[in-house]
Amino acid sequence: MIIRWLAVMVTAVLLAACGSSSSNDDIPPLTGPLTYLALGASDAAGIGASSLENGYVYRVEDALESEREEAVELFNLGIPGALADDIVGALDLALLTGIRPDLVTLWTGANDLTRGRLPADFASDLDTILGRLRGETDSLIFLGDLPDLTALPRFVAEPDSDVTLERVAAFNAVIVEQAARHGAALVPLSALPVEGELTSDVDGFHPSNAGHVAIAEAFLAVIRPALGLPAPQ
Repeated sequence: MIIRWLAVMVTAVLLAACGSSSSNDDIPPLTGPLTYLALGASDAAGIGASSLENGYVYRVEDALESEREEAVELFNLGIPGALADDIVGALDLALLTGIRPDLVTLWTGANDLTRGRLPADFASDLDTILGRLRGETDSLIFLGDLPDLTALPRFVAEPDSDVTLERVAAFNAVIVEQAARHGAALVPLSALPVEGELTSDVDGFHPSNAGHVAIAEAFLAVIRPALGLPAPQ
């Protein structure tokens, strides 16, 4: 079940405003219906796929419903263009409205990196996001790191001084550190190849359909064991 109203409300609020913990391993596998909160930017919203419903978040939702044979209530807070501090605001609103997820996927950092934000500022925002999730929910948290953004067609064609291997490594170091600090399960999206077929040929930046499939499978490869689900044959 796709819940869209919250994402719309969050986007409106943000536009108007413009402006050691236990690990997942300590939590027993979840049974019964699942509340799934997706946090992120345009990738989480499904941008780059042939339709938004082919985005990685919706693919994760569909797989979990099918494999668990239980309902999944999805709140997708993927906000195009969001920086990590925008996600803090979106999460604040979600918690204020009473959403308490069982499972959270979070993928952020690419917009912060490409817009020249300092890793330390990103770290502060990520610490806030994960700290609130850990402190106010009992959710399993799955946090993706960044692939090699320098290999994206957009930056191959037009190199950007903010998009360097050194900055990608620095942002990923933040993600690894904060995942460990807050007991989030790390999803190694950095292991995915950055190839033409995985990237939208419209902008050379967002994932294509094939890219969204690869991202969804990377998340599911970490989520399935935490939920006691077997790997697909």
